[in-house]
Parts: sequence; structure tokens; C-alpha cells
Amino acid sequence: MSYISAIETSLPAHCHTQKAMSDFYANSTDDLTARRKIHTVARKAAIDTRYSVLDDFSKKPEDFTFFSKNRQIEPEPSLGQRMSCFRVEALNLSMEAINKIQNIEKIKESITHVITVTCTGLFTPGLDIEIIKELNLKPTTQRSSINFMGCNAAILALNSANNICNSIPNSKVLVVCVELCTLHFQKNYSDDYILSTALFADGCAAVIVDSEPSNETMNLEIKHFDSMIIHEGFQEMAWEITEKGFIMNLTSYVSDLINGNMTKFLSSLKVEKESIDYWAIHPGGKKILDDFKNTLELNPSELHHSYDVLRQLGNMSSATILFVLKALIDGNTSAKKGEQIFSAAFGPGLSVETMRLQYV
Repeated sequence: MSYISAIETSLPAHCHTQKAMSDFYANSTDDLTARRKIHTVARKAAIDTRYSVLDDFSKKPEDFTFFSKNRQIEPEPSLGQRMSCFRVEALNLSMEAINKIQNIEKIKESITHVITVTCTGLFTPGLDIEIIKELNLKPTTQRSSINFMGCNAAILALNSANNICNSIPNSKVLVVCVELCTLHFQKNYSDDYILSTALFADGCAAVIVDSEPSNETMNLEIKHFDSMIIHEGFQEMAWEITEKGFIMNLTSYVSDLINGNMTKFLSSLKVEKESIDYWAIHPGGKKILDDFKNTLELNPSELHHSYDVLRQLGNMSSATILFVLKALIDGNTSAKKGEQIFSAAFGPGLSVETMRLQYV
């Protein structure tokens, strides 16, 4: 058995309104049709604010510090420039989240494994080694990284942590998910790119997974993981590396494919919604949440943590589901032993990763 004993999160310093970010995007082109689409999609995204490691999105062109100082932001930053920024900011956000963990100075003495997760930046020696160095963990700490697997990678990382704890006695795993999606803003005006650019944001989450329940903090037993790949959606979500940065493409068909298969998927797992006390669903977008709610005939209040995270923070890729879980747990002061949480997140492939947790 394994247990989640802590979840903490961190956000960059710069909070931007959805309007400011859509204005920045729309102002980069003179194509009136593209500008109208950008503003329309942004308004419909059900997002009020998003955070970024970059402050340019709320500044005038002459004050830009990352992008070129003109409305057209030309020339655009290179992939190298974006990765240089990622290396600095990803570590800063990671350490901020980790240091929020209660009693981290004591806990870190018994950390045996570190798993880092990101799909928005790469460098070597990697973030895993940087974290071990900054925390001054034992040099024998084992490490691994889950890279480029998208929005459901946090559940994949927790699955790996669960396997470690189940196979190695006295294990304590630190999982860190950090995503700097806004670093990859580019001048692309396809419908799919406009949709993804209206959603994505930056954020980080850190989790401690233990092989034994803790007496001092939250205790959620990890019960089970399941996966489903929807091959019909292979082209509907993509994350590609280009010379200028990473490009995320997300089509409007993703929700139909996910939710068109969820009832059958849950039935195959022998999961009845009546047995689930709480739902933690990745807010990949408003339509995904709306369709999930309608497909399973849930009350809107049962997904309010997912809607709130989307509205306040946007989609932070892999870190997002951990923000939802933390909000659910923090707000669940009256949770009872034995109550269950069902969590699901969605990624390229098209893939669905689910996790069941139980209060102990």
C-alpha cells in the first residue's frame, strides 16, 4: 500500500487576466478574422486569470523583457531562449512548492526517490538532479523523470511512486510536476492553436507518497490506477517541438471522444458513480468538464473544484490535477474514513489516466 501524505502548489509571480492574454495574442497579427477568433475563444474558455513566469502579457511592447519589443513580437524567441528561461524558473517554482510542505526539513531526511514531471522544458543535468542538490538530499536518492507525456502525467508519476512504495519498504517518494506552458507562445493562428492558447498556463505541484501512513499529515491511500487509450483521437491532441518552441494543438473533438467513452470505461472497471464520494477531474477545458458532468449525470457542485481551478488558474498541464486534488482535500474538512475519490486526467494519444484514492 502507499499513501499521499502531502500536496503543495506554487504559482509564478505574474497573474494575467484572460483579456490581457488574448489582447497580447490578438495584437500580434493584423488579420481581423484571426483576431476575432482569438477574443471569442478566450471569452468562452471560462477562465478569468492565468499565471505566467513572463510578465510581458500585461505590458506594452516597449516594456517587454522576453519577447521582442514590438506589437508583432518579431523576431520570436528561439527554442534555446525558452529553454534557458525554463531551466531557471522551473527550479524556482519547484522549490517554492516543495518548501511549503509541512515539516519538509524533517521529511527530506527520509526521501528515497524523486520523480519529476514536465512536458514544457528539457535540460541535462535535469530538474531531478537540481532538486536533489537544492534540497541537499542523500546522494544515494534514486530519481526518474516523466517527460513529454502531457496533462495526465501526474497520475502516471503517482502510479510509479505507488509501485516503488509497494515494492521497497520504507520508501518515501517526492513527485514534482512543473509546467511553464506560456513560455511557448508563438505566432500561430490555426483554429486548434487558438483553442490551446486560450487555456494553458504555468504552475507547479509537489507531492509526498509514503509506504506507510503518516501520523502528522493527510493520509489518502492510493487504491488503484487504470488507463484507456482512445486511438480515434490520435490526431486530436499533439505537442510538437519546433525551432521556435513547443506547439500544442488541441481540437474541439477531444471532449466528445473522451466523454463518449467514459461510461463504457467506468463500467469495464466496475466503478459505479454511487460508490464515489468525491470527483477530481482534470479541467482540460470547460467543454470537457461540462460533457463529463452531463455524461455521468453529476451535479455541478460535484466538479466545482475542477471548475474553480480552471477559472482561476487555467490549464497547467500535468500539475493541474494536483491543484484540483489539493483544493478538494483542503475543502474536505469533514471527510470520513473509507470515503473515496475518483480522479481522471487526459492526455495525447488520446489517453485517459484514472486513479482511486481512499481516506484512511
